[in-house]
Amino acid sequence: MNRNLLLFVYLIFLPFACFASYPEANNEYVNDYADVIEFEVIEKLREELEDVEYYSGVEITVLTIESYRSYKTGDHSWESFATGLFNDWGVGNRAQNNGVLFLVSTGDRKIRIELGAGYPDHYDEIMKSIIDNDIAPLLKDEYFTDGIELGVEKIVDATTVEVSFFDWYKWYILGGIGALISLIIALLIDKKKNPALFWVLLGLAGFLIISVFKGLASGDRSDGFGGGSSDGGGASGHF
Repeated sequence: MNRNLLLFVYLIFLPFACFASYPEANNEYVNDYADVIEFEVIEKLREELEDVEYYSGVEITVLTIESYRSYKTGDHSWESFATGLFNDWGVGNRAQNNGVLFLVSTGDRKIRIELGAGYPDHYDEIMKSIIDNDIAPLLKDEYFTDGIELGVEKIVDATTVEVSFFDWYKWYILGGIGALISLIIALLIDKKKNPALFWVLLGLAGFLIISVFKGLASGDRSDGFGGGSSDGGGASGHF
């Protein structure tokens, strides 16, 4: 009786035991589980990709692993593994789906750039070109740090638009100008004759000043993945 019960429990939970979870992300931007990227470059890339997301809204994450097969997630291919991992982590902005996963498996000698569902189809060819012409030749010669660093640079160039200082801070600048104008007008008018207008302008100036400083102090720095998803777009390669 007990043996039959144990067999029943075993059969029920066997499917779950056969599939391990995807690797967990210890960092939002670079996870070098294959231990092939120089430590200094890892820190540099993390800072660069954090700035990229902050200024462009595009979240790019890099992952190196020894073999995708060791995770036994049930994915039937390298591509399905990358898509499943992308969606499990939730790379990119949920609304825009503009995230990018740059994945390298050293043991399988495979490369994948998985794109969020928000990218048009022609980006697949762009990523394929980056893999074949820039990343794969360096990884083939075991220059992993150089290949990944160059790959990140090319991906950033292809998926982001440079934003000028004014474009990024224009709302803060306009808010500051509006606060200054409101304050000047409030001080110039006759408070006794127009008390309501005086307090409205003074209140508006205060509101704008607080909003500007609050925005500058908090910023939009990310503290985790944005919940994006992929429908399998991107490109693969080998080295």
